[in-house]
Amino acid sequence: MSTIQEIHALEQSIYDIVQDYIDGDYNEDDVLAIDRRHGEITLTADTRETIKTRKGTEVYPLKELVCAGEHFSLEPDGDKISEVANSWLFLE
Repeated sequence: MSTIQEIHALEQSIYDIVQDYIDGDYNEDDVLAIDRRHGEITLTADTRETIKTRKGTEVYPLKELVCAGEHFSLEPDGDKISEVANSWLFLE
C-alpha cells in the first residue's frame, strides 16, 4: 500500500522522463521500463533493444505517454501517466 504522496511522486518521475523524451531526440522505439525489486520501483528509459528486462518488468512505449497539447505541440499525457503510476502503487 502507498500514500497519495508516493503515487504523485511516481507520476512526477514518469512525467519528467516523458518530458525529457519529448525535448530530446524523439525516437519511436524508446520505452519506459518499470520494475519493482525489494519493494523499490525503478524507472529506466531507453530503446527497447537496450532495456534489460526481467520477470515482472513492464515496458511502456514512450510515444503512448505523449499527447497533442495546445497548438498541436507534444506534451506528456497526464491521464495515461496517472494510469501507469496507479497500476504500480495503490492507496492504503
